[in-house]
Amino acid sequence: MTLPHADPFAAMLPAAAWRMPVAWSRLQVPGPPAAFALSGAELTAATPLARFHRRLITLLDCAADGGDRLALVDKAMPHAHFDLMLSEASDRDKPSPCDVAPSTGRALWRTGLELVRFVSDPQVMGAHHLADGALHLALNCDPDTRDRESVQAAKQFHLHLLYWNAAELAQLAGPAETPSQYGSRSRRQLLDPVGFVGARLVTALLRRLDLGLADAEVLDRDDAAVAAGRRPPGALLRLPGWSVLAEPAFEDLIRRLHQRLTDTASLLRAAFTGTGDAPAPWQRHPLRSRAAIEAALTRLDLPDDLVTELGGLADALRDLPSPVLARLRRGPPALRKHLLTLNPPSYALNLFAPGRNRPDTPVAAAESVYMSVQPKLFSGTGGAGLLALDGLPSVRVCRGAGHFSEAQWRRRAALQRAFALHNAERLQGLIGCGPVRRFLDCERGWV
Repeated sequence: MTLPHADPFAAMLPAAAWRMPVAWSRLQVPGPPAAFALSGAELTAATPLARFHRRLITLLDCAADGGDRLALVDKAMPHAHFDLMLSEASDRDKPSPCDVAPSTGRALWRTGLELVRFVSDPQVMGAHHLADGALHLALNCDPDTRDRESVQAAKQFHLHLLYWNAAELAQLAGPAETPSQYGSRSRRQLLDPVGFVGARLVTALLRRLDLGLADAEVLDRDDAAVAAGRRPPGALLRLPGWSVLAEPAFEDLIRRLHQRLTDTASLLRAAFTGTGDAPAPWQRHPLRSRAAIEAALTRLDLPDDLVTELGGLADALRDLPSPVLARLRRGPPALRKHLLTLNPPSYALNLFAPGRNRPDTPVAAAESVYMSVQPKLFSGTGGAGLLALDGLPSVRVCRGAGHFSEAQWRRRAALQRAFALHNAERLQGLIGCGPVRRFLDCERGWV
């Protein structure tokens, strides 16, 4: 499924979306020192642990309860001066919340909670210059896209632990950009055509779920507020503080939400193409006739306005013949991402609290925490690289803008190790925590 050169998806966006304040070129984050770049052997390694190699900080072992191993990893291409990745580390793919044991998911979310607590400590804030920073926890899930560049390139269940300091956030000051300043290829990657209709769809799904969390609330969609910059894109769930991440019910909610998204994706794929199965790599199922799609959509248990908007999506999509797919396979990534759809369910999930992290108002004390869920159809940029940040509803992290110095990287490593030790102490007795390694140098990494 794809579209012609003229962009028929423009009609799917509210008119005000073209004026939405964005920052798609400002937040520049350097890459690692050149000596710490991924080696050829690391890039082509067959297993996650072999790929992580120099970047493995510690292992969290959830196997005692039938779970998996989680690797806390120094990012190869960071989204911030201080960030980490917590990744399931099996030798086989486990891409979704439903592919790991509940104990693994609980350890992952508990680690996210411990990051919130860690950066909220005034002593940590002062020692590592974290005051006036901002935190996000981001999870990307895209289990069935195995051809083009994807929201979830490595098919391991993982969480991004992200923290931007005041100096990094200062790059966002000044007049905002708007989507109208960008060409169609950039817009499709940074303002996904299904961003608004997808948010309404996920909101409807969330309303039908028993959230299982006291005082959690599904927020009504407000496209005007999103377009004006007062709310982030995506379906929004308000949580009563960060402590819910330690509850088994939260892990269970994420698991059930993923299953509902998977089931709905299958129903929609069947409505549009006649089969609910994901296509083989470098193929896309041919579309049914517009009349058949409309008839199938009306039989689904969806609100009438959603059926109408999904009909608009059917008008915009086009088939991709085999010769075109073959050319895309050989062509540049930007063209593939522009023309070749992701395979739903594909989404970014972010957890954040508004405002800056300060000693008098630490992020851990936030009374309301928001979980956004953003479905993706074309955009291969996940929730760690495209997110609502510092009052702007859509910020792109431009990674690899030069290189951090080795001194800056050592300061990053010191903070990462301090958090790993904190997390191991807090999770002691719940799971097995391996030794926390030390960053030796760029050539040898964490040993």
